[in-house]
Amino acid sequence: MKKKLHLLFVLLFFCACAVPGLGMVFFGESQAAANEVLSPKPSLTQPDGSVNLNIMSDAADYFADRFAFRQELITADSAWKAALFHTSSQEQVSLGREDWLFYAETEDDFTGADLLTQRQVWAIRRSLELAQGYVESKGASFLFTVAPNKLTLYPEHGPQGLEPGEVTALSQVTAALGESSVPYSDLVAAFSQQEEDLYHKWDSHWTYKGAALAHDTLLADLGRTGDMFQREGYYEKDHQGDLYVMLYPASHELEDQWHFSQDLAFEYATPIRDVDDLRIETTSAGTNGNLLMFRDSFGNTLHSLLAESFGHAVFSRSTPYDLGAMDAIQADTVILEIVERNLKNLAEYPFIFPAPWTEASASPLQPQDTGETLTVSAAESPQAAGYLTVTGELPSCGDSSPVYLRAGGYQFEASPVGSGGSQPGTYPFTAYLPAGTALTGAQILWQDETGAWLQASLAAQG
Repeated sequence: MKKKLHLLFVLLFFCACAVPGLGMVFFGESQAAANEVLSPKPSLTQPDGSVNLNIMSDAADYFADRFAFRQELITADSAWKAALFHTSSQEQVSLGREDWLFYAETEDDFTGADLLTQRQVWAIRRSLELAQGYVESKGASFLFTVAPNKLTLYPEHGPQGLEPGEVTALSQVTAALGESSVPYSDLVAAFSQQEEDLYHKWDSHWTYKGAALAHDTLLADLGRTGDMFQREGYYEKDHQGDLYVMLYPASHELEDQWHFSQDLAFEYATPIRDVDDLRIETTSAGTNGNLLMFRDSFGNTLHSLLAESFGHAVFSRSTPYDLGAMDAIQADTVILEIVERNLKNLAEYPFIFPAPWTEASASPLQPQDTGETLTVSAAESPQAAGYLTVTGELPSCGDSSPVYLRAGGYQFEASPVGSGGSQPGTYPFTAYLPAGTALTGAQILWQDETGAWLQASLAAQG
């Protein structure tokens, strides 16, 4: 009898193991959930025609992402862990109180565990100042804003035991901007004045009503008027939160989304696939001029509200931020919106515009020559057509040091941001120079930790 039970147990075990594989044959493969990227189908050969020696590993990854009932099993695992232990089975999602969900990565923003270096803070400030200067030189208005993390606004619904940091990356940047001329729209203050929760319970973003408040706040800070937040509307349970899908991919639970009683009055100038498109262009009877907005996923709802307010608008998710796009629509307003959790990216993403310059002979700087040669990358690229893009990294630098390039009798100021700029201890720079600028005999100038000016020769490589 015992032997039969053992045999039955082994049989049941192998049947259970076979279900995911056989299920793929009869019920098809599991699909991706939320923003999940699945492993590609394995191939016997590499793109260059050679044998793929990792075929078994690739096949295992492919099966692990697509076996039958995968989403249902993930959902079941998440549900019982949340119910019994109040523990998230997904490292990207944190369980809050009152059934709220949060992006786990925003906890370090909230507690101040992930601060910016003083160099990163200054680099972000200076990059924004340079962008502002260029935009205003073309007769347009510039505005910078940060979409707050949900945890920043609603800590009472957050995970137990989190204490807010006295200093955060957001407070570092806003303090630096307080010492500059960069126009900043404070959405934390605007949302904190509202008693109603304006972010989704199971999503990382604001509701449409929250987007309406952001819209009105931005217009007010531009010296204009918006009435979106006061418009009539209603809540309907038809929204599936991004965090909820990550945690419970097989569930079809929906939460409330705000809807305006009257449709927004604008049109898409070109058809869009969805609100995540890298470029969205709109037209309307709006009286606030033409808008160029650099945005992230918080613009998925916000863009349609601004589309009604501006006669012609372009909403871009591309980086670097190309200010040359102003010319195509004759933009008289430029807005940069970025979510709080990605603030560090501003130390890495430059604005594309011609580096401000003066004649080198007019520069009062008298740097000490280090005798060193600094290698930089210099090339014309489709991403910044019409410019010679110069990028590099200083070996050391003062926290608030500008970076200048001297070439062809001119002194250009580089943006103190670039690839690697989000990493502590790095000092990148990016400059967009006129196409054809010769870097033979060029020099780079910067300040050391004491404020003294240093100079080194440049060696350019394409």
